[in-house]
Amino acid sequence: MRLWAVLLLALLATAFAAEESCMGRCENGFDSQKNCQCDSMCKYYKSCCYDYEATCRMNSKLLLNWCFSNPLGHVLPMTHAAPVTTTAPPTTTTTAAPDPDAETCSGRPFDSFMQLKNGSIYAFRGEYFFELDQKSVLPGYPKLIKDVWGISGPIDAAFTRVNCQGKTYIFKGNKYWRFDNGVLDPDYPRDITVGFDNIPDHLDAAFALPAPNHHGKEKVYFFKGDQYYLYEFLHQPSHEECITISETSPSMLFRRYTDMYYNNYEPFFSELFAVPQHHSGHHFINRDWKGIKSPVDAVMAGRIYVGPWSPPPRRNDYRFDQQWGQQQGQQWNQQYGQQWDQQYGQQWGRRRQNDRAYWDFISRSQPLQSVYFFKGDKYYRVDLRTKRVDPAVPPYPRSIAKYWLGCSDTTGAEK
Repeated sequence: MRLWAVLLLALLATAFAAEESCMGRCENGFDSQKNCQCDSMCKYYKSCCYDYEATCRMNSKLLLNWCFSNPLGHVLPMTHAAPVTTTAPPTTTTTAAPDPDAETCSGRPFDSFMQLKNGSIYAFRGEYFFELDQKSVLPGYPKLIKDVWGISGPIDAAFTRVNCQGKTYIFKGNKYWRFDNGVLDPDYPRDITVGFDNIPDHLDAAFALPAPNHHGKEKVYFFKGDQYYLYEFLHQPSHEECITISETSPSMLFRRYTDMYYNNYEPFFSELFAVPQHHSGHHFINRDWKGIKSPVDAVMAGRIYVGPWSPPPRRNDYRFDQQWGQQQGQQWNQQYGQQWDQQYGQQWGRRRQNDRAYWDFISRSQPLQSVYFFKGDKYYRVDLRTKRVDPAVPPYPRSIAKYWLGCSDTTGAEK
């Protein structure tokens, strides 16, 4: 009798283990019939099986190798699955308009930069918008904002939420429009005061950040005049909802984030995306974002990534520390810089060369988030954690026309 009891317990334990294990499930994705999950989003949603890391470690290892092989955070080549409404060929009047806002290299300031859920980058200027790849403006642009988005330009600000839905928001005056895969949601536009409490109208710029975890809140930074404002979204899609959405319309922005989400990074994400506290209740650009002068024309968040760990230099030897920094910079540039410059273009390939501050930060294997500020014909790259303009060679500000639009450098100032 005792033997049968032992066998029964063994069978039950085996059945329970199969139900709660990732054995044979690492490639199957989300399964709503299971009590725990083994897909790449389970860490973010805290729904992983107990043996997820051990069983699916190879997937994690490959992922970390991808993160480390792309330490400078460049946008990799991708298929531009533009919104369905943007596929119509441009009209002659759009591409041949004498308006300087429609001329790529005119040097005119931009009204907004934003990245769609599929990774495509759009730049808005006047009545027109441009789609950018890793080095220049794509053929067929600019297009009229009115023809594609149904909004008469110029716009004030735009951003895309960093979650699995990836809806895009465009602001103009006291109104905002919300788009799902390029299609305007019902009952829009709406008043900004209705959808975004305590956010002013006639904005200058905006950018969005992901939540530090599923129980956290996504944030949006809004900029107007000499101040900036923060808004927190209250809700995120559930794990099951995200899987359903991702089957038909995946968000590459959110997937990149969840693919590199691990428990040991959660404290860093929480710190990185923390809301600054001010007793006055006011957030001033010049005070908090060191090196940026208000007002700004546009702001866009770059890619978040985690750099590889490397042994720190001997801090009691300044000469060694300086030499180590130079050697690290040369090593990274020789190994990756030329390849990326040739393959992905100057726009992304030269933004983080010879950047000593980044070597210091990524050597500790912490998440890194850049934010790009655009003002006039120049742009700045800012570290979100320190809110300071990055030290780099050549220094910031840099030319938007050269590094984002692929325009030739006639002055030779940034050779």
